[in-house]
Amino acid sequence: MNNDQDIFQQINRFVVNNQMLEQLESKINEFNPFSVLKVDHFEIRHSNILAWLLNPKDNHFLGDLVLKKITAEVLCGAVQIANHNLQVSDILLGSLHDAEILREWRNIDILVVSKKNDFVFFIENKVHAGLAEHQLQKYLQIVKETYPNVKHIIPVYLTLHGDEAPNPEYYSLGHCDILNILKSILDLHNNNMNAKIFDFIHYYTQTLEVLTMQDEQLIKLCKEIYKHHKDAIETIIKYGVTSISTLNQAVEVLKDDLKCIGHGEDAEFFLSDTQYWFIPDTFDQWLPRLTQNWRSPRPITYFFAAEENRLRLILEVGPISDGHLRLQVLNHIVDHDHENLFSIKANALKKVDGSFNKIRTKSIEISDWSDSDHVVERMKKLVEHEFKYHEVNQALQTIFQNFNLGNANDKI
Repeated sequence: MNNDQDIFQQINRFVVNNQMLEQLESKINEFNPFSVLKVDHFEIRHSNILAWLLNPKDNHFLGDLVLKKITAEVLCGAVQIANHNLQVSDILLGSLHDAEILREWRNIDILVVSKKNDFVFFIENKVHAGLAEHQLQKYLQIVKETYPNVKHIIPVYLTLHGDEAPNPEYYSLGHCDILNILKSILDLHNNNMNAKIFDFIHYYTQTLEVLTMQDEQLIKLCKEIYKHHKDAIETIIKYGVTSISTLNQAVEVLKDDLKCIGHGEDAEFFLSDTQYWFIPDTFDQWLPRLTQNWRSPRPITYFFAAEENRLRLILEVGPISDGHLRLQVLNHIVDHDHENLFSIKANALKKVDGSFNKIRTKSIEISDWSDSDHVVERMKKLVEHEFKYHEVNQALQTIFQNFNLGNANDKI
């Protein structure tokens, strides 16, 4: 039997009476009212749900629990310029029952005002859309002018994975953080929560799991299917996908300059039209593989992220299973960063249960995503001039030359 016939037979076996594929279809088609309403596609609906959860007076009967937990999570982060002197204990030991929640006030997604605690807490929520230039500064200025005598102002930049805010006065928060908080609340309070409220929040956490790629059951099932039907799946992708995003096209054009491997070489991991993971060839020789689920198989990874009118290049440290080793990695980078190329928040250098940390991020404007030549030109400028990709790679190799992180055959 020749190779083409063999592949043809594998594809038939993949689609006919494939119990794992049927399980995947069943999992994807599980009833979820948020999927029916397409909540995951619209920032405004995420903001509506979050505003409801944050409101101590609303009918979820959780009082100020969610507001306190999310505010405390924010304050555990780091910010370059603080507009308050609150401590986490001030929030957890105090009361926020007087808080008023405003939606789309002066175009700010969510505004929380507590007169009793003399503080304003506001959120700019970005699920998929990009951020307009100077948007964060504009909102902060509006709040400062409207509440000139308030003692504590806490601005928050909310994204899927807690991207670093492009403004030194904003805290960063991820929908993944909100997911963890809500799951914790469901676990601890399921016995005394109203059943309808529990189901509503549970469905929303399922939506967030898919959105932030933390649905463990779904990830495990996809990996099993790929492991058993690798050749068939890759053939379907090769011949069945008639178009790819300009992001992927641009990366393919620049691959020789990047000297990298990416999701094309390890399709078991992250594949997307809006994000592309990759690591330099030289990193592949010494970086061990991860045992935990992430968007990449390696603990230190680059990502291109396409936004509405910007392209970001992000260098990130992922979820190393040994939390103490992960802390050693982050602190080793900081201690040996003689060129000041990397930025790691202070709290991340002490957080044993951290999952991922962006250590360098740069972006560039994209005026037309449909123009592949324009995207390639802008990507090249971002890599070489804004991010200083080759300089960063050399610095990382120097930093880790005497650090025993393992090798490509190890798992951490």
